Amino acid sequence: MEQQPDDLKLIEAFRKGDQKAFEEIVRRYQRQVANIIYLTLGNREEVDDLSQEVFVRVFRSLDRFEFDSSLYSWIYRIAVNLCIDEIRKKKIRKLIPLDFLTEKKLEGEKHHKETTTGSDVLLQKEKKEVILGALNQLSPIHRTVILLREYQDLSYGEIATTLRISPQAVKSRIFRARDELRELLKDYFQERT
Repeated sequence: MEQQPDDLKLIEAFRKGDQKAFEEIVRRYQRQVANIIYLTLGNREEVDDLSQEVFVRVFRSLDRFEFDSSLYSWIYRIAVNLCIDEIRKKKIRKLIPLDFLTEKKLEGEKHHKETTTGSDVLLQKEKKEVILGALNQLSPIHRTVILLREYQDLSYGEIATTLRISPQAVKSRIFRARDELRELLKDYFQERT
């Protein structure tokens, strides 16, 4: 995601002591942060606490923000790293919930629901459950790169920046994750064709 033009102004205003500027940063990015936490950890109870922790870290570090990436990518990297820390800390692999997608996905589903029949809805729900069940079988790092790419629409470069790995490593992980998903889902989709 490109740097929003007024992100730079907000950062500068914050550095000069304007607390409203930080409130605007939180307002602008809180939904995306909540999305990645929920999609990664699959636990609604943790979203508020971890979102707050992300923005506490942003607040403490914003003075050191270097303009070599977008503010969104930088905040996203903090959120992802916090999620990875949580996974490591708890040694968990939770199911990815079915009902929490990005705004764009939700809008698309809303439009789709208006033009579908009851059986279409059941088939869509089944398909979503099968795909998300397969995602849950991936390793946390493969699941993370797929979520960042497919659900958050980040570029390979943005994912690399977020995860602090090379773009080549991102491509490799996405390739392996997609290959695993194809293998996990092949029986389901062969039945449907």
